[in-house]
Amino acid sequence: MNVLSTQTSLSDQVIAAIRTVIGSDPGVLHEPSVNGNEWLYLKECLDSTFFSAVGKFVDRFEADLAAFTGAKYAVAVVNGTAAL
Repeated sequence: MNVLSTQTSLSDQVIAAIRTVIGSDPGVLHEPSVNGNEWLYLKECLDSTFFSAVGKFVDRFEADLAAFTGAKYAVAVVNGTAAL
C-alpha cells in the first residue's frame, strides 16, 4: 500500500488553506487588515523608500523566510515567474 495515498497531498492542503482565507468565491479578495503596529511598520517602510528590492525590510523578510522554512538562505523576488 502506498503511504502517500492515505495522506492529503501538499497541493490539496495549500488549496484548502487558500479557500479558508478567501472563502468559496475565488473572485473576491479579502480586505487587508492593518491593526496594531502594522500601520507603523508600513509607514516606516514606505518612508524609507527602500521597499522594492533592497533595505532592512527585504533583508528581514528573507532572513525570516529562511528561518521559517529551514533553508540556509532565501531570496525575495518580484513574482513567481522571476523565482523560476
